[in-house]
Parts: sequence; C-alpha cells; structure tokens
Amino acid sequence: MDNTQRLEYNNSNFERKKKMMMICDDEPDILLLFGLIFRSIYDVIMVDSGEECIERYIEETNRGNKISLILLDYKLGGMWGDSVARKIKECNETKIILNSAYDVNGVLIRELESGNYISKYIQKPFDTDRLTDLVAEIVKN
Repeated sequence: MDNTQRLEYNNSNFERKKKMMMICDDEPDILLLFGLIFRSIYDVIMVDSGEECIERYIEETNRGNKISLILLDYKLGGMWGDSVARKIKECNETKIILNSAYDVNGVLIRELESGNYISKYIQKPFDTDRLTDLVAEIVKN
C-alpha cells in the first residue's frame, strides 16, 4: 500500500482577490471611463455624489471590505471633495487621489496632503496611463 498522500489542488486556492477601489465623480461619462479603465485590475465601486461616497464607504468597511483607494472628484454637485476626504479620513486611513478640472487653491491642496487627507492631487485632463501608474503606486505603498 502506498503511504504517500495525494495532494489535490483547487484553482480557487491560487486566486488572488483584487483590491477594491471606489471612484466618485458626478460626470457620468468620466465615471464610466474610469470604471472601464480600472475594473480589470481592481474591484470597482462607482458612485456619483459625495454623500453616496461616504455612505458606501461606511457600508463596505462595516462589511469588512477594505477600500484601498478612492479616486475622488473635487466638485461634486452639492458637496466638495475636500469635505468628503475629511469625512472618510475620520473613519479610516484609506488613500485618496483628489482630481479636478478646476483650478483648486494650492494652499488647500497642501493642507489636505500635509494633513494626510489625500495622497495626491491631479488636475484634469490627465493621461490615463499616468493615472493608472499613479493609482498602482499609491495602492502598493
């Protein structure tokens, strides 16, 4: 009788769970574009308002899901991105990339970065390759 154990491998043992990111933008076309860019790399949650961003963030973290990064638009209809970033940071240490098509006050950006509310600020329009590289770098660190 052979005493060696037979090892059976299940492919699910080798699957890596994708990291989760949230994209918050009130422009439907931008939201869709970012979702298409990142969904093959990350589990993506897309929201279109600051209020929904905060609510979904809290829901996901309460479920035990870690959101590794939020790509957050600065001007969100009824709420500003810096307010969303501050509220998220009250809950956890999720990394945030703030972006805007508008010229945002440099003093505010430095305050948000030095206070660790955001990891980086980028101004639209930007190259999608640059954005994907930046996201990967920030998620990795």
